[in-house]
Amino acid sequence: MTENILITIIIMLSITNFFIGYLFGQYSNRNGVSYTKPESFFQQNNTKNKNVNTLSIDDKKIVVDIKTDGLEKKYDSLGDVQQSKENISNSVNKLKNLKR
Repeated sequence: MTENILITIIIMLSITNFFIGYLFGQYSNRNGVSYTKPESFFQQNNTKNKNVNTLSIDDKKIVVDIKTDGLEKKYDSLGDVQQSKENISNSVNKLKNLKR
């Protein structure tokens, strides 16, 4: 008998809590709280900031002349280039001799 009373009380509290939540939602909706979903998660990032200079690329422009007068030359060559007269067979023979 007490179990039935406890189950009835729990069900009545759940129904009461549901209606209190519903009424609170209706009241807060009238007070200016908006529950509409944004169009995008990054909606605040989609707004254009007028203070920031944006880079615009125009693929129709062609660069004809690049002036390098103001550039400083630091090195004569990018690396040492060595010419080797050995071929693969010479290298294989050297490896064979090292194994002996």
